[in-house]
Amino acid sequence: GCEPIQNEKDYIYRPSSKLYINKVNAKNNHSYTCTLNFTLGGVTGSVSETIDASVIENSMVPQVREPTNGTISAQIGNHFSQLCSVFVPGAGPPFVDVFWSDHLKMITSIDPAHRVYKTNQTLRHQDGPNKGVWLEVLLTFSELRKEDFHINFTCQAQSGHGYHQAYFTLVPADPNILIPIGFLFGCVMVFSIISVIIYYLFKVDIVLCFRRVFPVLYTNKDMDGRLYDAYVACLQPCAIGFSEEVETFTLQTLPRVLEKACGYKLFIAGRDCVPGEAIVDSVEENIQASRRLLLLYTASTFSSKKHTSSKTSTSSINNNLSKNNNSEDNGESKMGEGGSGERSEEVFPDTRQNLEVLLAMHKTLLEGSLKVVLVELEEITSAQLALFPESVQHLRKKQGAVCWWKEQRKRQRRRTCMTRREDEEKAEGDAQLSPSLSPSSRFWKEIRYYMPVRGKRAVYPERTALLNL
Repeated sequence: GCEPIQNEKDYIYRPSSKLYINKVNAKNNHSYTCTLNFTLGGVTGSVSETIDASVIENSMVPQVREPTNGTISAQIGNHFSQLCSVFVPGAGPPFVDVFWSDHLKMITSIDPAHRVYKTNQTLRHQDGPNKGVWLEVLLTFSELRKEDFHINFTCQAQSGHGYHQAYFTLVPADPNILIPIGFLFGCVMVFSIISVIIYYLFKVDIVLCFRRVFPVLYTNKDMDGRLYDAYVACLQPCAIGFSEEVETFTLQTLPRVLEKACGYKLFIAGRDCVPGEAIVDSVEENIQASRRLLLLYTASTFSSKKHTSSKTSTSSINNNLSKNNNSEDNGESKMGEGGSGERSEEVFPDTRQNLEVLLAMHKTLLEGSLKVVLVELEEITSAQLALFPESVQHLRKKQGAVCWWKEQRKRQRRRTCMTRREDEEKAEGDAQLSPSLSPSSRFWKEIRYYMPVRGKRAVYPERTALLNL
C-alpha cells in the first residue's frame, strides 16, 4: 500500500503543493500519488492522481576534453585561440557552468574589443550509444604578450554532480628557421642570377679589370720561351680578298694599338719575315714562337678554297710560291695602278695563309697547344660562311669572332650624327682621339681579352722543368 511521505531531508514539501526530491537515485524509482481531501456542501471526499517516476541511472559528471593539461607554443604578438570543450554524459539537459580563469582571476569578458575575451557557452547534442551534450567556450587573445606566457589558463566545468578542470600553458615558440633560410636562399638565387647576367654582359670588362688590378695572380709569360704574344695571320698582297683597308688595318692599326698602346709583341708576315726564308719554315717556326694566333679574314678570304682541289701538286704549290714572291716585290706598284678589273687578273690563292690556317687549326683543335682568335674584318653572310673551311666554321661557332666591321659601323654612325663638317674633319685628322684606335673601345677590349695575360708572378725555370717531368 501507499505510505505517506514525511517532510524530511530526502523529501521536502514546497509551496503550491510541490514535492522536492533531494539527490535522486534508484531508491526513488516509485509511483507517487497526490491525494486531495475536501468537503463540499457537507459532503466529504478526496481526489487522487498518481505519477510513475522512472529514474535513469547515468553519470552526469562533466568531463573537460580540451585543453589537455599541456603546453602550447606560440609567437609573441600573434593572434591565439583555445577551445574549452566539455562533454556531459546523460539524456537530460545539463546544468553545468563552464568558465575560464588564469592564475589570478576568472575571465569574464565577452567583448571582442578587449585583448583577452571568451565567447558565450554553446551547446550541441550527441546521439548514439554514448548520449550526451557538448559544451564549448572559446578563449581568444587578440595579441599575445610576454605576460601571457608560462602561466596556466584553466577551463573549469562545474555542476551539481561534480567538478572537473584542465589547463594549458603558453610557451614561446622556437624561431622558425625555414623563413630565414628561405629568405637567404632566395637572396642567394637572386644575387646569383644578377651576377650571371652582369658577368655575361660585362665579362670582358670584368676580366680585364681583374687582370689590371691583380697582375700578381698571373704568371709572367716572358720566361716561357716564346718570342711573340701573337702571330698575325693576314692576307698577303695580290691574294683574294686583299685590299688597302686590310693592309692598313694589319700594318698600321693593329701594331699601333696592340704594340704601342698595350705593349704586346706581334709577328706580322711581310713586316717581320726574314728575307729569303722559306714560307713553310717561317710559318711553322713563328707560330711555334707565339702564344696566340690572330686570324684575320674577310668575306672572300676562303671563297676560292672550296673550288680548288685538295690534292694540289708540288709544281702548282711552287708556282704559287713564286707568284706570291713576285707579287710581294711588285705589290706597291700594283696597288696604285688600277681598278678592280686590272687587279682581278693578278690575284692568286694565298699559299702562306693556307699553311697558317692549316697549322693553326691543327694546333688548336687537335693538339690544344695554341689559342686562335678569329678577327672578322667584314660582315659575313650565311652563304659566304658556308664556303669557309669546316675547321674555321667550327671554331667560329664554338668561341665566336671579334668583329672589326661592327666597330667601323659604329664609327660611321657617329660620323653621320655630326652636323658640322669641321667637327668631322677634326675627328678624322686627330688619330689620337679616334674611338677605333682607343684600347678602351669594345673591339680592342675583346682582342685584349683573348690576348695573353701580362702577369707579374715569376715562375722559375727549374720548377717548371720539374713540373714538366
